[in-house]
Amino acid sequence: MQKVDAILRDSEFRALSEMIKKKEYDRKFCRHSLGHALSVARIALLISIEEDLQIDRELIYGAALLHDIGRYSPYEEEGMSHHEAGAIVARPILERAGYTPEEVSEVCEAIKKHKKRSKTGGGLTDVLYRADKLSRNCFMCDAREECYWSEDKKNKSIYF
Repeated sequence: MQKVDAILRDSEFRALSEMIKKKEYDRKFCRHSLGHALSVARIALLISIEEDLQIDRELIYGAALLHDIGRYSPYEEEGMSHHEAGAIVARPILERAGYTPEEVSEVCEAIKKHKKRSKTGGGLTDVLYRADKLSRNCFMCDAREECYWSEDKKNKSIYF
């Protein structure tokens, strides 16, 4: 996966990932680490395969690796959500990684909308949303009782 490897080598991606790691060092709720991003990617790929959606692996991994990259960015500090900020921050990283303009638009759209479930379903945006939620290990979380997620949203089992 040449484009995904390019993201992982990208100096801006690495710097932002390190900043997120430092900012969330003491966070007791779910962290937005590389481990989380890889879990999202793998779950999204499984969903795509199981549902025969035929979403390109490079798109899935690119979206998953970058879906939380807007956290703690200057855009978020100015009041923009991390989803919207992430779409802005991800664009040049995706371009440098060799994604086509159409792929960049699709991935950025998925990042921007990964907070809410897609009404159309089945595309990259919907799969990213679902994988992001399913990646959370609520059933083993020490902060479960304090979490703002309602009980019906919390993962009580492993699905993928």
